[in-house]
Amino acid sequence: MNKRFIPVATPVVGGSEIKNVLKALLTKEISGYSKQYIPRFEKALANYVGTKHAIVVNSGTSAIHLALVALGIGPGDKVAVASYTNMASFFPVLQLGATPIPVDIESESWNMDPDDLIKIITPELSAIIVVHIFGHPAKMDEIMYLAKLHNIPVIEDCAEALGALNNGQMVGAIGVMGCHSFYANKMITTGEGGAVTTDSDDMAERVRSFASLSFGKVSKFFHEADGYNFRMSNIQAALGLAQLDRISKNIYKKRNIAATYNALLSGETRLQLPTERENQFNVYWMYHIRILGVDLNQRDWVISQFSEAGIETRPAFVPYSDQHKVLNLWNQSDVRATPKASSLGRQALYLPSGPDLKNKEIKNIAHHLKRIISQLQ
Repeated sequence: MNKRFIPVATPVVGGSEIKNVLKALLTKEISGYSKQYIPRFEKALANYVGTKHAIVVNSGTSAIHLALVALGIGPGDKVAVASYTNMASFFPVLQLGATPIPVDIESESWNMDPDDLIKIITPELSAIIVVHIFGHPAKMDEIMYLAKLHNIPVIEDCAEALGALNNGQMVGAIGVMGCHSFYANKMITTGEGGAVTTDSDDMAERVRSFASLSFGKVSKFFHEADGYNFRMSNIQAALGLAQLDRISKNIYKKRNIAATYNALLSGETRLQLPTERENQFNVYWMYHIRILGVDLNQRDWVISQFSEAGIETRPAFVPYSDQHKVLNLWNQSDVRATPKASSLGRQALYLPSGPDLKNKEIKNIAHHLKRIISQLQ
C-alpha cells in the first residue's frame, strides 16, 4: 500500500500571491530598486510588528548581519547569543570578526536563560542576540532589564516567531532591532528573504544604506561605507505583501495544530512538549519535542523510524558550543559550554507543522510517535 508522504512543512501560496508576482513580472518591476511592492511590503510589515521602520532584505541571516554592522560590531567586540539556535544567528558575528559568547537556555521554553546571561555580562559585551526559538518569545522583560542596566543593545532574532507576543508587545519591536526570516517554511514566506524592524531612525538609515552597497547620497558612486548587496527583489516583496494578509490565519492554524498534538501526546511521560508561558503568545512555528532520557543515536533512530513511515521530521539544532568544525575554522578555543542546550540538541526533534496539516495526519503522526518511543529502552 502506498503511504502518503507527510513533509515537515510546505508553504501556503494562492491567488493573491500569483496575482502580485505576475503583475511585477508583466510590468518588468523585478529588481530591488522597484518602488512597486517593496515600500508597500515594508510599510505593512512595520505596521504589523509595531515599529516605525521595516527594511526588507534577501535573508534573515543578512538581517542579523546588517543589524550588527549598524551597531558598529567588529573585531574585539563580544556578542552574547542564545546557544540553542540555527547557526545563522552566530555566523554574522564570526564573519564580522567579533566573538560570540553562547548563553545557555532555560528548560521550559528552550530560550536564552537570563540567569545565565548575567554570568557573561562584562564591559566588553557589545550586543545581545536573543532568539525566540520555535515561535515562543524569550523572557524579554528580564533580558531587557539586564540590557538597559548595562547599556547593551538587544537584537531580536525573530526568524521563527513573527506574530509572537511578550506582554502584548510583538517580538521584533522590543529590542533596538528585530531580524526576521521569510524562508519557505517560515510564518510568511518570500521564498528567500528577511527584514530588519526598528523604531530607531538612525538604525533604519544605516541598515538601509549598508544593505544596498552604501551608495552616496549626493553622488551615487562615491560610496559612503563598505556596503553589501543584500536587497530583496520586487518579485519577493510582491509575494510577501500577499503573504502578510495570511499571517493571522497561519498563526491560528499553527496554534490549532499544536493544541491537537498536545491533546494526543499529553500523557506520554517520555516527552517534553512545547509550552506557552503566562503573558506570552507562542505562534508554534514548528512543533518541537524533547524525548527524555535518550542519547543522540536513539534520537536519530526515532527520526529514521518516522522516515520509514513516510513522515518527515527534523533533528534539533546543534548548539554553538558543539559545532566543532565551525569552532576550528574560526580558531575559537575554550568556548563556553552550554550544557542544557547541548543536552536538548541530542534529544529533540520537530514534527510536521505546516499550516495545511490535516487532523487525521496529526493523529497518524502522534500514533507513530507513541509506537516508536514505546520501543525505546
